[in-house]
Amino acid sequence: MQTRQAKKSDAAILGQLVLSSAPASLAAIFDINDEFSVLNFLRSSFSFAEGQYGYANHWVAEIDNQVVACFSSWRSDLPALFNQATLTALIDYYGITHTLAVVQASQALQDCIPKLQKHEWCIGHFAVLSQYQKQGVGTALLRLMRQQAMTSSKLVLSLDVDCGNIQAINFYLRQGFIEINKSGVSPRMQALGISSHFHLSQKL
Repeated sequence: MQTRQAKKSDAAILGQLVLSSAPASLAAIFDINDEFSVLNFLRSSFSFAEGQYGYANHWVAEIDNQVVACFSSWRSDLPALFNQATLTALIDYYGITHTLAVVQASQALQDCIPKLQKHEWCIGHFAVLSQYQKQGVGTALLRLMRQQAMTSSKLVLSLDVDCGNIQAINFYLRQGFIEINKSGVSPRMQALGISSHFHLSQKL
């Protein structure tokens, strides 16, 4: 298995993988109608380098030259360009009107995902194709993420996961993460069908 930074040519598989990492939450935010779907948005956004759904902010694992897994990461001191690029990708795909609806829906995530602290390195969009799970791919990627976090002088590796994603939760617990807290379900989360989330962390 080899790991590398994602490229523009990975857009299609990145869209598939990232959607599988949190299908219910992503659909609740990005699905507008049959024309403007979350999967099509992700594939469009991954043609951009920067931003939350930009390929330059993602890493992939390859087996036999096939991308089989990916992850991204965040920190509290991201540059202004990060948010600007995310907004540009939204407008490019949805246009102004639908972008406003997506941004409004995304505010619900503030109710279940804690604000990042300076000492944290947060994992996101962590996914492995189903046929390559339980083969050590996820463990290897977590090792890489720990190295990245420590190189950036972070003290804690953290992540948020839907409470209903038992398989992922059990994987993280086996990897040494512990549950820090569990969110409630706010009215706007309930309206969008977003479930409560666990916030897990691991000291480095």
